[in-house]
Amino acid sequence: MAKHVTINLFDVEQGETTQPLRDTLDEFASLPIDRRWRSDIRLEKVELAPADAVLRREAYHLDFAKLRDIGPGKMSHARPVGDIGMARDEMFGEESAALYLPRKNWLLVLHNQYGIGPSRMAEYFNALDPGSAERHFDYCVRPKIDTQALHKMRAMQNFSDVEVVANVGAFEGAQDAVGEAVSETVNAARAVRIHLRLMANRAYGHGGHLGIDAARQFIAKLLMNVEEVDKIKVKDANESLDMSDRVVDLIEHKIRLRYPDTMLIVSNHRYTYASKIDLLRRACSEWLRRLG
Repeated sequence: MAKHVTINLFDVEQGETTQPLRDTLDEFASLPIDRRWRSDIRLEKVELAPADAVLRREAYHLDFAKLRDIGPGKMSHARPVGDIGMARDEMFGEESAALYLPRKNWLLVLHNQYGIGPSRMAEYFNALDPGSAERHFDYCVRPKIDTQALHKMRAMQNFSDVEVVANVGAFEGAQDAVGEAVSETVNAARAVRIHLRLMANRAYGHGGHLGIDAARQFIAKLLMNVEEVDKIKVKDANESLDMSDRVVDLIEHKIRLRYPDTMLIVSNHRYTYASKIDLLRRACSEWLRRLG
């Protein structure tokens, strides 16, 4: 079965932050690599590429590394699994490549299940000066969803049903009441995947609706970890509408591209940084043609 890699498209929102993200990236680039750690994440590469025939505008090439305390062993067909020879000060690092387009405020992320996603990238950008109250940033990264699907959901006055299928990681760092309750439950049960359905009506019942504000906050937090989510299906409580107009699955309308993994070059059992960036630039070029 052919394997694929996925590139997801996100909008970067600044909130009350006055400093453009490109300035923050330039500051990270000026720091020596040992001073770029924020928790278990480090921005390995920050490269500003000039406009060229592919993108026709400047773009930042980014490569993040996530610390892994415990890693795999090495093996061959004829020998059992053994240790990987590493120095005492060396650790495993999981890489995640991204591309930031300042003119559009787009962030493209090459999905890596074991790396970091866009929400943690935003947390990293916000932590440029830890402990400095004068330089508190609040960048937010939101997935680009098909405009019609978003308008459809936002036009709903009340929800009667919200169905979610996701990895447990989608609920990490949840700050809304519903998400926190779900996160506590699944962690206690040591679950890995969750299929959750919030329903206002009993079976075959009518007329009820969920708490709209709490439901919207819950959905917004899930969208922040969208790479961990397979379904966010929302149903309008307005029973006068046709069923096709009452239901929308936001994940089905998420803007993303899939490519055969053979488009990435493997060297020493790792995808090369250059091939990951080339694929991100290819996806960006295609979205610029489609979305303008």
